[in-house]
Amino acid sequence: MWLKEFKKAIILKDFDTLEGLINRMPKFESLAQMEEAAYLFHNAKVLIESEKTETLRSMQQLKNTLDFLKATENNASPTINIKL
Repeated sequence: MWLKEFKKAIILKDFDTLEGLINRMPKFESLAQMEEAAYLFHNAKVLIESEKTETLRSMQQLKNTLDFLKATENNASPTINIKL
């Protein structure tokens, strides 16, 4: 049951469920289950790393956009030009 839930969480990219399943990992009854769990852990690690990379890329894009907006912002102070 645990392995099926773990597979489902990987497929759905449900990181909260992955965390919960990792925290309550059962003792496996056979070598085949252990091997399957190791394979799934590897896949989860790859998924998390790719999501981390994507998040960092998105954050860099946001930073670049903010920097651009700040650079193009009109900072001239208002002046009154009155001729008498």
